[in-house]
Parts: sequence; structure tokens; C-alpha cells
Amino acid sequence: MVRVAISAGFVLVALLGSPAQAVAPQVPAAAFAALPEVSDVEMSPDGRLLACRDQSGPDSKVQIYDIDAKSYRRTLAIDPAMTLRSLLWADDTTLLMNVSKVQVLPAEERKRRYTFFRTMSVDVVTGNSCMLLKSGSGMEWVTGDELVAWHTTEPHSVIMATMVYSPTAEREDMGTHIANSRADSGWIGELFRVDTRTGQGAVIGEGDQYTEQWIVNADGAPIARSEWRPARKHYVIEARRGAQWDQILERDDDQLVLQGLSPDGKSVIATGPGKDGWLGLWTIALDGSGARQMHQKAAANTENADVEDVIRDRFSGLPVSAVLGGLEPTTWWLDAAAQMRYESVARAFPGRVLTVYSRSEDGTRVLAEVEDRSHPPIYYLVDFKTHGATIVGDAYPGLDNVTLGSVRTITYPARDGVAIPAYLTLPPGLAPKNLPMVVLPHGGPEARDTVGFDWLAQFLAMRGYAVLQPQFRGSTGFGDAFRRAGEGQWGGLMQNDVTDGVKAMVGQGIADPHHICIVGASYGGYAALAGAAFTPKLYACAVSINGVSDLPMMLGYEKGQFGSDSDSVAYWQQDIGSQFDSKVANHSPVNSAADVAAPVLLLHSTNDTVVPILQSQEMASALERSGKPVSVVELRGDDHWLSNAATRLEVLNDTERFLHQYLK
Repeated sequence: MVRVAISAGFVLVALLGSPAQAVAPQVPAAAFAALPEVSDVEMSPDGRLLACRDQSGPDSKVQIYDIDAKSYRRTLAIDPAMTLRSLLWADDTTLLMNVSKVQVLPAEERKRRYTFFRTMSVDVVTGNSCMLLKSGSGMEWVTGDELVAWHTTEPHSVIMATMVYSPTAEREDMGTHIANSRADSGWIGELFRVDTRTGQGAVIGEGDQYTEQWIVNADGAPIARSEWRPARKHYVIEARRGAQWDQILERDDDQLVLQGLSPDGKSVIATGPGKDGWLGLWTIALDGSGARQMHQKAAANTENADVEDVIRDRFSGLPVSAVLGGLEPTTWWLDAAAQMRYESVARAFPGRVLTVYSRSEDGTRVLAEVEDRSHPPIYYLVDFKTHGATIVGDAYPGLDNVTLGSVRTITYPARDGVAIPAYLTLPPGLAPKNLPMVVLPHGGPEARDTVGFDWLAQFLAMRGYAVLQPQFRGSTGFGDAFRRAGEGQWGGLMQNDVTDGVKAMVGQGIADPHHICIVGASYGGYAALAGAAFTPKLYACAVSINGVSDLPMMLGYEKGQFGSDSDSVAYWQQDIGSQFDSKVANHSPVNSAADVAAPVLLLHSTNDTVVPILQSQEMASALERSGKPVSVVELRGDDHWLSNAATRLEVLNDTERFLHQYLK
């Protein structure tokens, strides 16, 4: 047992073994490709049990650990056909497991595959489990149920929202609901109180085809809901008045995201764009007296940052803090007690990204995740009674005591003068001068890179490459106008921002102009192919992982999967453009394969239901017809998110060989 004094009065105790010894400078790829050995550490409400995802062996499992007895209580096996996504305690003995599974619809002649997301309930005492809310009305073929409340006054129950098939609203439908179809699709939104012991649900709130979200009180009763009508781009929030629903807010063009109730229970708190161009916090009075935007400057000492996330208390459901965006996100505290708990722990970990994300109901124990872009996550149990901080999980023990790449937050000017934020990871021990470089655009594209540990970026840095991660326009976290600037700009403004980042690194002498590769996954894979096709002189090679190559084909795939009136298709048409627009076709790398000069590596998962493998196959065929060097690797059995360690290792090994061949 290792006992180390920490500055803030805590004593650090590693109960589950000492940190690993230092490893050789050339860290094996497997240390980065490995799935986190421990993750999703969650504490039971009474503070006695810990649940965590254990991926230290060949099979994923969930471990239940007794804190006071210092022993494992139970091991829960995960069906190999399923992927565990997250954990959450409903009560002291009931664990909720969010899982996904790729399935083919039984009546589908074309045998299209879909990823279905489910919530399971497990009694950790008996080991009995059940699937929640998946019987009757075709609900076994509904995906993406929302867990609205998981701690209410009624024992053994949670509140969930889902879509339910209604014959009275029937149009032509194949009897499944994959995404939020609209109009007369036959699917309506309903709210259920679900028994965690049986999985059965009772309807407690009825919506329609346009219902988006629900807000419930401490008893689990619905008191507010929202609607979105995409054809008119009209958004409404309603409050319950007895048996009726009265409108308390309406907006055109954009939506809010409901986050919970205010502490006094008189308002709904939501996030959404404000007149200042940033995503902010709003309070909407339930009595209909109006909405106002909360001002973060006084509380968070900043006024120019998106509210990227709202953290809710696990017991009250009330928002306790908001995560503000930017290259180095900050916290806007809404609850003084939660802020005090955080600050008392944060003093022990100066300079690290600390998340205090779970607590016991009496507040004497909390869980904290500590990481940054150069240090993988470590999980701590903090006990305020004993003033002890116990290591309960190490995500990447194979990287303990390894000096990883250093990360800088930078901005560079785009060609139109806009400052583009970015992360630059530099190899340890090398001066930032004339280095071979990998530019690594993120997926989404409405997403962003974060301040947390990035296994792919760090692997590349440890192999001697500078790694540039541009937060191009279209990225979230840097203002609503910045995000919206990416709409319809696949291959356009967003790609220019990436290109300008490469030129800035060359201009500053950091990158060797003759040894630059572009690598990306999902939208980043598209950006990699677009870089090779539209700026062929810029890159020595390109690697696309589960990337898009043909935009009209991608839009057609979305229509075939989800229906032309689905939210998914509406989103992609807004983000990319019309399937029949010549500009969209011209921005498809597959149609410019003849212009590609650099070697291309295409890696694609066979079970990718987000971007079908046909996208890479078509790109490979187009490159081969043009006599261009291309390599194709099919990642057998994995999904869009590279959820398997063996696949990640294959990606790293193939990418390393490819980069070594063309950059070194």
C-alpha cells in the first residue's frame, strides 16, 4: 500500500496496487490502443459501493466494489454482442447500464443495420437484470430512450421518455422507430414511470409527434415539456396546468435544451443561443411571465464562452454547474455547496483537469476524475470524514510514469482574418522546429476536441510527430455564430480553416512542409480525403478512418435509413446541403480522386452504422481507377466509435507503418 501526503490535507492511498513502473521510452502501441482499464466509476447513493467498467481483460465487465469491506461484491458480465456505454446508480442496490447493439430489423428486406441503444437495470445483490421499457407497441425496436430522472420519491422507479407507435397517427410505416420522425409517421413522444425490477412502464405524460423533452419534479411528475416543428422551425415550451398544457415560451429558427428546474421550482433552466451570439443559460418562468438569459460574467468571470454542458445533482436533479467552452473550459457554479466540495478537492491537484462528478447522499464521499491532455484519467474516492483520497481506478496503467507529449493551446489566423483555436501536441524531448506533422481534424463536425487525454494524438506525438488539432468553424464551444458558420461548408470554409492551420505551422517553422499528413475519423476522415483531393500539394499522405467520401450518397443513406422526414435527414441537409446540389457533389472527394497526389490509407469498420463502409469502398475504387496509391483495411466487427481494443491497435499499427513510410 502506498501512502502519499497531498497538499490540501488529503492523504492519497492506492488500495488497488502501486502505480506501474516506468516503461521504455518507445511505448508500445498497445498501451495507447487499450480501452481504459477502469472507467465509468460510479458511487451508490449510500456511499458504500462502487461500480466501474473493467476492460483489463479480453471481455468487458462491470465490477461492484465494497468500499468499507475493501473487497469486490459482484462481477457483472457484459453480453459480447453488446457494448457498454455508461453506468448510473438508481438506488443503493440498483445499477443502470446503458448499452448498445447493432441489429438488423426483422422485416427489413435490404437487411440494413442499425445501432440500438438500451438501458438495463441490474440488482447488484441478486444479479438479476432486465431491459427497461422494451415491450409492447413495437418498443423493442425503438432506440435512444431518454432517462429523465433516476432518483425520485418512489422507490425502485425511474422516469424515461421514449417514442411510442400510435395507430391513430399512422401513415405508411415499417413498425420501427430509429430516429425522431415527424408529421404523420405514427410515432409520438410519451413519458413513463418505469419499475427497475420488472422493466415495465406506466404512462405519466402524453405528447405528440413533435414532443422533444420533458421536465419532472422531485416526485417524478411531469411539469414542463418542449416541442419542435422542423418544417416551420418553430420551438415551444409548455407548462402543465392541471390536465392542460399552457405555452410559456416560443422561438423561431432555433431550439433550447431543457436542463432541469430552478432551485425554487418556479422556472425551467435551459441552454440555447442568446442575442450575444453565445450559447447561454436561460430561466423560463413556469407561470408564463417570461424568459431571461442568466449572465455568467459575475459568477464565472467571463462573458464570451458557450455553455457546453450543465451538470445536475444526482439526487435533486437541480443544475449545480455549467461547463463553459473555449480552449480551456471553465466552470460556472450555480450551487455553493457543490462549489465548496469541488474547491476543497481541486487544491490537491493543481494544474490538472478535475471533475467531481458523483457524491454520496450525505455528502461525505465524492468521486473525482483527474486528467489533462498529457495525463490519462485517474479516479479518486475522496472521504471528507477521514480527509483521505483513495485511488480507485487508473485508466491507462501502461502509461504511468511515461512523459507524454506537451500540449499548447494556440490560435492562428484564417485567410479571412478570423482567429481559429487549436491544440498543438509536441513530441517529448524534441524542439518545436521543422518537425514532421500530423493534422488531426475532429469528427462531428458539430463537436470539438477537449482538454482531456487523447489517446490518438498522444500516440502520434510519442512517435515523433507534431499534432495539430484545429477547432475549425462548425466546431462547438466557441460561439453559436462560429458553429453555424460551418453549415453547408463541407469542403469549403471548414476545410480552408484546416488548410490555414497547416500553413500557419509551416510559417512558424514548427512543421516541415514536405512531411505533413492529414489523419481523421468520421468527419475528420472526410476532411483527410478532402485535403488530399482539394489541396494535393499540401500533404504527403492521408488517412481516413470511417470517413465520408461521397456527400450525395451519404445523404441518400440517411434517407434510406431513417426516412426523408426524419430529424436526422433534416439535420444533414442543413449541415451539408441538398443531395441534388452540384456544389455538394463537387465537394465530394470521390469525384476528385484524379486530383489526389498523396498515398491514401482507408480504414473502415464493417459494423459502422453511422458512415457505411461503402463510403470507403467507393473512394478506393475511384482512386484505383485513377491509378492512385491506396490501401484499404476493413476493421472486422467494430463500430463507428472504434469500441474494440483490438481494432484500435490495428488502426495504430497500420497508421504508424503508413506514416513511417511516407513521412520519415
